[in-house]
Amino acid sequence: MKRYYESTRIASLLVKLVMQNISESEKQELASLVKKSGIDVQEVIEKAVCQDIAPNDDADIEAGRKLWKSIERDIKRSDRRWGRMLLPYVAIFVGMIGLAAFYFMYPGQSADHARKEMSLLKNETVLEFPSGQKVVLTEGTNILDIIQQNAAAREVNPEPESAEIYKVKVLCGATQTVTLEDSTTVVLYPGSELQFPAFFSSRGRAVKLLGEGYFEVRRDSSRPFTVEAESVSIVVLGTSFNVRAYQGESTIETVLVTGKVMLNGTVLQPNEMAIFNRKDQHIRIEHVEADIYQQRAQGMFIFDNKTLDEIMREFSLWYGFKYSFEDSVLQNKKFRLKLPRADSFDKLMSLMEKTEEIQFSVSEQGIKIMDGKK
Repeated sequence: MKRYYESTRIASLLVKLVMQNISESEKQELASLVKKSGIDVQEVIEKAVCQDIAPNDDADIEAGRKLWKSIERDIKRSDRRWGRMLLPYVAIFVGMIGLAAFYFMYPGQSADHARKEMSLLKNETVLEFPSGQKVVLTEGTNILDIIQQNAAAREVNPEPESAEIYKVKVLCGATQTVTLEDSTTVVLYPGSELQFPAFFSSRGRAVKLLGEGYFEVRRDSSRPFTVEAESVSIVVLGTSFNVRAYQGESTIETVLVTGKVMLNGTVLQPNEMAIFNRKDQHIRIEHVEADIYQQRAQGMFIFDNKTLDEIMREFSLWYGFKYSFEDSVLQNKKFRLKLPRADSFDKLMSLMEKTEEIQFSVSEQGIKIMDGKK
């Protein structure tokens, strides 16, 4: 599992390098990962260029080599056994590099001209006051400042036990980071809502979540932090964790990244997921690679052994499309994917098709998923 994540991390960083939006720290990370893996990146790029762009064109191969030169001086030869062990993941690795090379050498062109462009939804994120008044939030908005200004304008000075409740609603196609009064941060995902007070009492801290959020809770042993997610109550002191509680889904999932939480009386340890079944009210525990939830909060699409139906539902929250399956068997087909969040879903479809497991057909009615081996 770790090798898979590292291999796809190399691929996603190379994509960023090609798109010229890679930071210096990410260059250093890329250099370190490649040195550790022993992967011959130049060879991979050459293979990707040859397969995906213009076979027998030496100029294209040379362009692919140039992509790597900006950090080549930081890379030393390493044990190649690790690279050979990654062969099961070469399809998606090469696919990401190949698509990146395409956009590098042919900027402005689509990888699939026949498809209708499907971009991230540009819906608004809204802060709703207790009065029902709503304010549209922009990136970087300081929500606490807005709340304080609202209270001052109304000359409101509530007692500690009667703080008014505010709501942040994130519609499809976006995330929103909310910083609470105690410096706790919450990354809200598409289709989610967080309800929270203007300030917390001296006895505890409590919020309500509909949808999905990644929490980094400021430690305060005198005031436990509680997340209410419908039938689930999660109590923490200081920790980071992810909660998924979308209406319409059969389960509520809580993943602990660091620290310790208690969910309906069940204690979680790091790298554990508690899956609450809404129907029978039972909780089962599974082991997961919890750090992927941190990476998701930082802008990656990551699916760890998820069904294709779960994956497509996630994408539909971001890009707002309807989807169907040519064969119902495909719905339960499981994938492990790690992809950089892209403005266009066309790029993601192309990368997923590189696995040769599935193919997509796009029409005015939505997206149909078909068997890629036919």
